[in-house]
Amino acid sequence: MRFWEIYEAVREELDFVSFPETMERFGLECYETECLGRLSSVLYGFPFAESLYPGALEAIDHVKSLGVPVILSDGDQLFQRYKIRVAGIEAAVDGRVLVYVHKEQSTDDIRNRYPAEHYVMVDDKPRIHAGLKAALGDSVTTVMVCQGKYATEAGHHNYPEADLSLDSIRDLAELTAGQLRGGG
Repeated sequence: MRFWEIYEAVREELDFVSFPETMERFGLECYETECLGRLSSVLYGFPFAESLYPGALEAIDHVKSLGVPVILSDGDQLFQRYKIRVAGIEAAVDGRVLVYVHKEQSTDDIRNRYPAEHYVMVDDKPRIHAGLKAALGDSVTTVMVCQGKYATEAGHHNYPEADLSLDSIRDLAELTAGQLRGGG
């Protein structure tokens, strides 16, 4: 479908996912009057809460018992925040959501907003782990979740391994504060 071709072109050009920009460009090519309306209904009507990985909210609850969870997301400010809110994740972290074009390049802002002696980054993108480790050094433990679209992308060997690796997000609920702080 042409929409997904435009989506990938926007992603390549901007170096992040932007559904608003994708929809804008798709709208310029879509000659049916109701086309964008239907597409918007599909995107904004998607049941994101039903699409969470099993154990995701329980993992957040566990992390809350150990520290202050903050969601860091890549992408556009509008759609990313919308997805996080309707999925129930924003409420689970008491509204602590930050969206950046590249979160691994935003460590100064993150540290200013949420100062801590130690950070734990849970993600499925090795590029993110490498960038955060380079910026924060030993003050961050990186946790690779081998689940999701990005966890299986080619090129992982181009980055150093994360401190910890989990098969699924639900496994996060089994880790102790010591494991998360020490990376082992």
